[in-house]
Amino acid sequence: MSHDVNAPYDVHVAYGPVFELLSSLHTFICRKAYKKTDLSSGWADQVRGTLSPSLSALVESMEINADWKVIYGLVCMLSDKGGVEEVVDRLESQTLQELKQQVSAYGIPLPDDMENLRKLALRLLSGWNEEYFRHVDTRILSGLKLEAERRKREKNVYSSMEWVDRTTNGFRFEPSAGLTQVLLVPQYHFQPINIIYRFGSLLLCHYSAGVYVQEDDFLSPQEYRMIRSLGEKSRLKILKYLYHSQSPRTFIEIVRHLKLSKGITHDHIFKLRAAGFIHAHFDGETLLGYSARLAAVDEMRGSILGYMERR
Repeated sequence: MSHDVNAPYDVHVAYGPVFELLSSLHTFICRKAYKKTDLSSGWADQVRGTLSPSLSALVESMEINADWKVIYGLVCMLSDKGGVEEVVDRLESQTLQELKQQVSAYGIPLPDDMENLRKLALRLLSGWNEEYFRHVDTRILSGLKLEAERRKREKNVYSSMEWVDRTTNGFRFEPSAGLTQVLLVPQYHFQPINIIYRFGSLLLCHYSAGVYVQEDDFLSPQEYRMIRSLGEKSRLKILKYLYHSQSPRTFIEIVRHLKLSKGITHDHIFKLRAAGFIHAHFDGETLLGYSARLAAVDEMRGSILGYMERR
């Protein structure tokens, strides 16, 4: 892949079932985020009722922590070819030394007990695939594949930074020491939240794909989210503050401007960010600050007019 003169790193979009399996498992494990996802806690309750006692106990014991990040990176590292079963086979068949070499090459920190972590990853992936993921609506996977193909076609139309912004609905990945690749992966399960992990020179970003399988003539969840996000005075104040700022503002600066608690301010920012009204500026995994994203205003106007014009 050639280096794009418009960005200090290579950036591209990719999709494979293994990525969405990881996203769905991440969604289930991240219990504190249930209420913020489009699937909501109802999805988790429904899935929980279909799992075997052994798998249920295993996933309920998991946390979004350093070990999970290593598993995530390890699986992504092996996902360049084949489906879920092939990745599981590769994870099981490679020697421990081979896995350690590949993990180190990707800048993934080696755990104290790599073999036990490998066994845990195999149990998680095999069990989750068998009891949940292989039963998901095929429209989800086909929709994600089409989304990735659409973004690839758009890549040569825009500058790299603008393409990333349009694809992720507002992310700005700033130049970072050692960062040479940004991989954008469309996801369904964790919408509208994002998963961002850095593995050495690679930054992996699961972004909300805008894929929905409900049969509804109403606005999509994302379009409706945009309208609802502006129906609150404090959020409009945040937008105005960012609009008049000459540079991105940190979370603390926004808190001080609003004179509200950190918790309430965080909730307002999350809703604006999920709706696409603000840019989120990152240095690797580290969130630096926010700026106004005016393109979303035009997008919302088009969505409303499109809905009104339907017969």
